[in-house]
Amino acid sequence: MKRVITNLILVICTVSGREQSITCQIKGTTTDTKTTKLYLVESGADIRTQGNVISISVIDGKFSYTLKTDDMCYYELIADNQYEEGSWTPAYFISENQKVHITMGGNKDKAITKGTGKETKMIQQLNDELDAVYNPLFNAADARRDSLDAILQKEVEGLDADARRAYIDDLLSDDSKNPHAAIRKQLEEDYEALYMKWRIATVMWLEKHPCIYGLFEMKNSLSSHRAQTAPSTPYHISSYKNTYSKKYEGHPYHKSIQDALKSLDLVPGNKYIDYEVTHPDGKQVALSSLFTGKVIYIDLWASWCGPCRKHAKALIPIFEKYKDKGFQVIGIARESAEEDMAKALAKDGYPWISLLELNDKNQVWLKNGISNAGGGGFLIDEHGTILSVYPEAEETERILEKILVE
Repeated sequence: MKRVITNLILVICTVSGREQSITCQIKGTTTDTKTTKLYLVESGADIRTQGNVISISVIDGKFSYTLKTDDMCYYELIADNQYEEGSWTPAYFISENQKVHITMGGNKDKAITKGTGKETKMIQQLNDELDAVYNPLFNAADARRDSLDAILQKEVEGLDADARRAYIDDLLSDDSKNPHAAIRKQLEEDYEALYMKWRIATVMWLEKHPCIYGLFEMKNSLSSHRAQTAPSTPYHISSYKNTYSKKYEGHPYHKSIQDALKSLDLVPGNKYIDYEVTHPDGKQVALSSLFTGKVIYIDLWASWCGPCRKHAKALIPIFEKYKDKGFQVIGIARESAEEDMAKALAKDGYPWISLLELNDKNQVWLKNGISNAGGGGFLIDEHGTILSVYPEAEETERILEKILVE
C-alpha cells in the first residue's frame, strides 16, 4: 500500500555476521521508457548530499547489478528521469545473499520486489499482515476525501485564478465559514489518526519479529525532524530499549539511533550538543571550539534548499546589527560538492563563518534530528543552553534585544 512506499523507505542489506560479505544479484525491468539509468543509494541518505551514488544503466527496459557490501544496510533504486522531475517511487529490496528481481514503472507505480532471502520474506509478511487490516480502512478514508474533492472541484469551476485562490485560502483558514471546511478538517484529522495507528502497529509488529528492517525503521523514524512530536516515537524508544538494543551488536545503526535519541532533547531550555565539524582549513574541530559570542545561531542549510537560503539571508541585517554586541552565526552547509556551497556563498553573501558538511561526513544532520530535512537551526546562549529552535528572523531579533541590549 502507498504508506509502505512512502515510509518503509528503501532497501535492506542483511548479513549474518559483520565479518562476512554479501553478494546480492539485482536484476529487473522497467516499463518507463524515459528511464535511462537508476540511482542506487544507501537508505536514509539524501541523494542530494551523497557523492557515492551508484549509477546503473537501463538498456531496453532491463537492468542488472551485483551489489557487494560487508555491513547490514538499506538501499533504494531511483529512476533518473523521475528524480529530475522531483517525484519518484523507489524500488525496495533486501540485498541479502540472494537473487532479487525488481519490476519498476512510472512514479505512480509501486515497484515489485521478489527475492528468496529470510529478511525479504519477513518484510513481505509484515506488509501482508498489516495490509489485510489497514488497506480497507485507508481505502475508505481515500474514498471520503475523493468525494469531498469532487464537491470542491465543482464549486470552483468557472472561477478565475484569484477567486480560486481566495476560495482555497478561506477553506483552509481556522475561522472559515465554508460549510465544507469543518468536514475537510475532520477528514484530515481522521486520516492522520489512522496513519498513526498503522505506524504504531508497524512498530509493535517489528518488536515481536526482530529483524534488520526493524532496526533501520527505528533509526529512520527517530532521526526524522518530526520525531519529537510523532505519537509513534515513544513506541520506538520502548522497542529499542526492550528489544533492539540487545540485538545486532556492532551494527552501525546503533550509533545512529543513539545520536537520534540525543537529538530528541534538543528543545529550548536544554543544552545543545557538541560534535565535530570540518573547519574551512580542512581540519576536524569541535563545533564548540568556534563559539565566541554571547548568543550563537547554528544555521544548518544547503545550496539546494531554497527556504534555508531565504531564512539565512533574512538573518544578514540582524547579524550586522548585533555582531558587535555579542551575536555570532555559524553556518553549516550540507553538500555533495564543495563548489555548490562556494557558489551559494558568492551569491547570497553570508558574512559569517561557513562550514562544509560534505557527503554527511560528520552526520551533523542526524545528530541534530533533521536527517530528512533540508535545514534547521538552533539559537543558543554562551553556556550552550538552547534559546529557540529554528526561529524566524523576527523572533531571533526579539531574543537578541532582550539579552544583548537590555
